[in-house]
Amino acid sequence: MNTITIAHLSDPHLPTEMSPPRLREKLNKRLFSDLSWKRRRRFLHRPEILARVMADIASAGVDMIALTGDLTNMGLPGECRHALRWLEQMPAPCTVIPGNHDTLVHDNWQQTIGLWQPWMGALPFPFVRRVGPVALIGVSSAVPTPLFRATGRMGARQAARLAGILHETGRQGLCRIVMIHHPPVPGLAIARKALRDPQLFAQSIAREGAEMVLHGHIHTSTLSSLPGPAGAVPVLGVASASARSDDPLRAAAWNRIAITPRDGGYALGVTRRFFPADGAAGTTQETIFE
Repeated sequence: MNTITIAHLSDPHLPTEMSPPRLREKLNKRLFSDLSWKRRRRFLHRPEILARVMADIASAGVDMIALTGDLTNMGLPGECRHALRWLEQMPAPCTVIPGNHDTLVHDNWQQTIGLWQPWMGALPFPFVRRVGPVALIGVSSAVPTPLFRATGRMGARQAARLAGILHETGRQGLCRIVMIHHPPVPGLAIARKALRDPQLFAQSIAREGAEMVLHGHIHTSTLSSLPGPAGAVPVLGVASASARSDDPLRAAAWNRIAITPRDGGYALGVTRRFFPADGAAGTTQETIFE
């Protein structure tokens, strides 16, 4: 049977020298993010590196791009419009969820991340988007937080919906891949950046199962797992798609996920493509989950 390929990327923090935010737009937490961008982050998130990642994805001919948040740096309306234009130029269909930088403060949904609605499924979260026998399930852990914190929250209502969606898509025999910005495995993120209610997410997975979980946020490529009813569910993190680094685990990367129906289930093969700052491209050995 045909194999479906998905490109997982995250945290592009779209590098752009956009017009500086107006004073009224940054008299809040955005002020510190603006200073961080100018002093440090704009040297770490580079447009030429992101362009290499996207060109590599385009050459791979994937069926879907799964983007796990942080398209912007401050969640400003201008940044969200810039991200909209970037999404419109994607080399393949794309499914997107927001990250904490996209919801840095409370703002008008329609003028900010609501612009990305065409790349989401029917809301509220979690939503479902299908590509062949694959169900991409988009959870939002992105909530405004106090100064110097970048924690996430799922909430009981989303957890209940997630369990129901996992049950129904599992009953249909679909390959269920859950997208969430914050890593749902405790210990992957430091306390001030962690998911505050990982037990709610873990309970849904333990009860109903899933074939894979994708996340971003920590700007590091990782592989961990959560307990499921039929065994461990792989949890895959990926470094920022625009990161300048010589560390193979923190250099800009994307994961190529190949999903092949097999014996009433699915085999998922993962190949990580990463791009060190020295200009070389490397590929890790493929990992197969059955």
